[in-house]
Amino acid sequence: MRRASPRHLGALVASVPVFAFLVVPTLIVVPMAFTGSRYITFPPQQLSTDGVTGFFADPAWMSALSASLQAAGIAMAIAVLLGATAALALHGRTFPGKAAVTGLLLAPMIVPAVVMALAFYQFFISLGTVGSVLPIGLAHAVIAVPYAFLTVRASLAGLNPALVRSASSLGAGAFALMRFVYLPVIRPGLIAGALFAFSVSIDETVIALFLQSPTAMTLPVKMFTDIQYNLTPKIAVSSAMLVTLATLGLLVQVCFTIRRRSIARLLPLTAAADQTR
Repeated sequence: MRRASPRHLGALVASVPVFAFLVVPTLIVVPMAFTGSRYITFPPQQLSTDGVTGFFADPAWMSALSASLQAAGIAMAIAVLLGATAALALHGRTFPGKAAVTGLLLAPMIVPAVVMALAFYQFFISLGTVGSVLPIGLAHAVIAVPYAFLTVRASLAGLNPALVRSASSLGAGAFALMRFVYLPVIRPGLIAGALFAFSVSIDETVIALFLQSPTAMTLPVKMFTDIQYNLTPKIAVSSAMLVTLATLGLLVQVCFTIRRRSIARLLPLTAAADQTR
């Protein structure tokens, strides 16, 4: 087994305080979710699951959770489709204005959220669709497209152009190229883009606040409104749930990354074993 170099050990030790600085404040909401008090307290004086049971028994909170999941599902599907299509269309091509097109695709990452929220509000109110989950999901898809585009483009960087030329010379059509050449390469990027899009949507507040209604209020908006007037443990429960979803998404991505690296290590060994037979 290969030993870790002192340089790698030093980088690992240096990353521990950074990791603690980023993660520990987030994990504080977990014990707060199990406080026995009527209001959020830290550290909790007594532990209880009343906040958790009250969260799942409250129709208002369940409606907000359902709206968030629906909007995140819409945003994830559209963002992955558009982001992957744009990445594939721009890959390996050089034309005037390519940098401008790429910048336009990445623009939602730098435009202030309140500006986009106002623009989306004016657009959807002119269509008469404000007050439902659909416009929230569509708006979230716009801000999630850059993440899917970047992850798929990063995956395409590892594509050998000779594979595309070889498959085309052997008579592979567009569908066969997509299925047997492009899809295996971009699959990790698609998964990462879907996870990023889902996380961005389910955590977004400003745009959802402009487009929300009593029947279409997402979980972050519900938390924002309740934290001003009703500081109950249900807010901590919803926060802990968002942290859990983000952690699960990260673990899934890590598992796929480890699996892909393991397969990449095994391929040369398998090829060498076949040659010796």
